[in-house]
Amino acid sequence: MTEPTFDPGAFFTFDLRGGQVATRGGRRVLVLTDTVLAPLVGAAVANGDLTVVRRLGRHIGEEVRNSLGGNADDVPVDVVLGHLGGILSLFGWGRIHLDRWGDALVARVEHAPVIDAEQLALAALLGGLFSSVTGRDVACVPVGESVEFILVAPGIAETVWGWARSGENIAGIVSRLTTDAVAGGAA
Repeated sequence: MTEPTFDPGAFFTFDLRGGQVATRGGRRVLVLTDTVLAPLVGAAVANGDLTVVRRLGRHIGEEVRNSLGGNADDVPVDVVLGHLGGILSLFGWGRIHLDRWGDALVARVEHAPVIDAEQLALAALLGGLFSSVTGRDVACVPVGESVEFILVAPGIAETVWGWARSGENIAGIVSRLTTDAVAGGAA
């Protein structure tokens, strides 16, 4: 089986005469600067409703699935991550890295636009993205001062957010998740 390749050069089509930009799949794209988008997303964060940002993440995840030709479970993980990283970068959300911490996954994003101080918008976007790509509901919780997010089940996201807000680092959170899972707790 031939693995799908990601070609960033052919991802967008520009119809200057018609005044449109679209993805290669035909979905219309609006090109906005982060200075325009940040206040819009920041208002959603301030109102405590990140649904639209999560929906944007799901849209980007659909683009990843489409570029893979279907189900991400049928493609090697490194290919999925290559497509995910490429498309996230093409949409201007930064460069993503995934690290495994025992049974936990941690996403780090370099050069991400700063939308809100606590990175809740980026967390919502990534949660939608990973949910769409994996076909499982995923929440991403920002941890620490850097742009790192631990991927968790939505049912424990608030607990993990509390730990992160109290100063717990990733290693401590992963340890607590493992201890709680062994003890039959939140994880």
